[in-house]
Amino acid sequence: MRLYHGSNIEISKIDLNKCSPYKDFGKGFYLTEIRDQAEKMASRVARIYGGKPCITVYEFDETALTDGDIRVRKFKFPTKEWALFVI
Repeated sequence: MRLYHGSNIEISKIDLNKCSPYKDFGKGFYLTEIRDQAEKMASRVARIYGGKPCITVYEFDETALTDGDIRVRKFKFPTKEWALFVI
C-alpha cells in the first residue's frame, strides 16, 4: 500500500517523539492514501511554518496491520461510526 505524508520537510525516519500531542486524533504520525490530500496538507504546513511543501511517500506492508505492533483505526467514509469517532 502506498501512503503519503504532507509536510514542509521530507521525513526519512518517523519519530513519534517529534509529533504534536494536540492533533485531531491525538499524538501520532498521520498518513493518507490520497495524494491530493497530502499535497493540500503540505501546502498548509509550509504556509504556516515556512519552507516548501513536501510529500513523503511510504510503501507500507499491510500485514503489519494485523500483527499487533501498531494501532490503526480504519473507517469506511462516511459512516455513523466514523462521525462519532471524529466528534
